[in-house]
Amino acid sequence: MKAPKYYRKYGYRLSLLPNDYLASLEEGVNSIESALKKTGFSIGYPGWGLIYYLILCHLKPDNENIIIETGTNWGSTTIVLGQALKDSGYKGKVYTIEIDPANHKKALYNLNAAMLEDYVCLIKGDSRLELPRIMSEFDEIRVAFLDGSHLYDDVIFEFDIIYPLLTEQSIVIFDNTYQIAEEHEDQRVNGALRYIQKRYGGNIINLEYVSWYTPGIAIWQKSPF
Repeated sequence: MKAPKYYRKYGYRLSLLPNDYLASLEEGVNSIESALKKTGFSIGYPGWGLIYYLILCHLKPDNENIIIETGTNWGSTTIVLGQALKDSGYKGKVYTIEIDPANHKKALYNLNAAMLEDYVCLIKGDSRLELPRIMSEFDEIRVAFLDGSHLYDDVIFEFDIIYPLLTEQSIVIFDNTYQIAEEHEDQRVNGALRYIQKRYGGNIINLEYVSWYTPGIAIWQKSPF
């Protein structure tokens, strides 16, 4: 693997965060080590702001907005997704999947403390099993944030499962897009995005100076117009 890169920011105005509880967790955070103790393996700021405004500007006023997340971890970014849905005033729900029982328990506590339990459905399980079940309940996904396993095959599996429910305007967000892998290693999210673009086409915007090891957030959309 290539050397780590970190683009998570510290020392910013906590009032820029969309949720007061999340802001309280960031108090005193000034390093990766302290961030991990407070919010877990999360994208941090300014990634949270990016996700919040992206979702807020993309939800449909006259439809039920289904938001899918894999890899809840401690629920920090889930809080941002839920807050965007709440602040939009539109109908919808965030469905987030976490495989680790300890992380699931921590995320449940955080989401309740953030007062977003009515906007988020937290599912404990493997996305390979849970995503197909969730997909069978809906006709359309407005937003997906695929941030569970970052291995190539797992990313492709999750995308393949949600693809039939993506409209021309639906967006899929990926974290950890930097090409961290050497040529002989699993190509992870970066390689999966190259495959997705080759197989499915669409448009990808990659924002490389956000998040931390591995940095980069990408946004995929089938056809904006």
